[in-house]
Amino acid sequence: MSEYIFPQKVVDLIGDPFVLAASDNNYYMYGTSHIEQAGYHVWKSSDLENWEQIGRSFVNKNDDWAYKDFWAPEVVEYFGKFYMFYTAREKKRDILQIGLAVADNPVGPFSDSLKKPLLNVDYAVIDASVLIDDDSRIYLYFSKDCSVNIVDGFNRSDIYVVELNDKFEQISEPIFLFAPTQDWETKPVEEGWMWNEGASVIKNRDGIYYLTYSANPFWSYEYAIGLATSKCPTGPFEKYASNPILTGSIKQEISGTGHNSIFSSHDKTKTYIAYHVHKDFEKKGGDRSAIISEVVFKNKMMILK
Repeated sequence: MSEYIFPQKVVDLIGDPFVLAASDNNYYMYGTSHIEQAGYHVWKSSDLENWEQIGRSFVNKNDDWAYKDFWAPEVVEYFGKFYMFYTAREKKRDILQIGLAVADNPVGPFSDSLKKPLLNVDYAVIDASVLIDDDSRIYLYFSKDCSVNIVDGFNRSDIYVVELNDKFEQISEPIFLFAPTQDWETKPVEEGWMWNEGASVIKNRDGIYYLTYSANPFWSYEYAIGLATSKCPTGPFEKYASNPILTGSIKQEISGTGHNSIFSSHDKTKTYIAYHVHKDFEKKGGDRSAIISEVVFKNKMMILK
């Protein structure tokens, strides 16, 4: 099989990219960025190739519940409002939690709507991603974070799902989906640590739920994207035997492919995956850039075009 040819990077100094196909026929990109340490910026495009930085979409206030580590925002357009689900470190317990902010437009400004973390959990959580299913039921996927989750002597991130109501309030207990199990996820890239994080779910026309996720440390070459599928949004999910589906390329000087979002074009004829790679192949680390690739579905497999 020939090596996948990566498209050009579209936005620099951004990690964990999420793309919203908004009802105004534009696309908006949000993500973790060195530009803004206490919130998020937003980029706008009409063609997914040329992106304009619009400015700050969310700025944390001193009286908000969080104070640092603002990561991985995702935005849902829902009945005329825009809801941002984001990760940040809570002041009270000093652990990572998921917040909810709201705005009247995709550019913002978004304001924290709860003044507290979204989920009723006593452990660290990150990487919220929302699926609104065909029956209007709402599911939030997240990771139980390895910073405090220690299992069998390993700091380990696992993926969960919880159901929300139409006010984005938690109405179910978290359901465990899976932990690092495959060889590429459990090999000692960072001794004593394992990751399954950055879940993103899309339901295809075949009725199958495709869940993409990342494993390994984000600063390493080995950070990559895996795929799991299910016939139900709450699982069980089966990991693709030939994972990872997207890895770096030494030949193309691409490293750290990970933390993606999946989205459809405005006319629903195409599906895309937005993900980050290291800005500097030699340096690697936390400086990242966003790439967008088209994908197609075949035989419970997501194939990059």
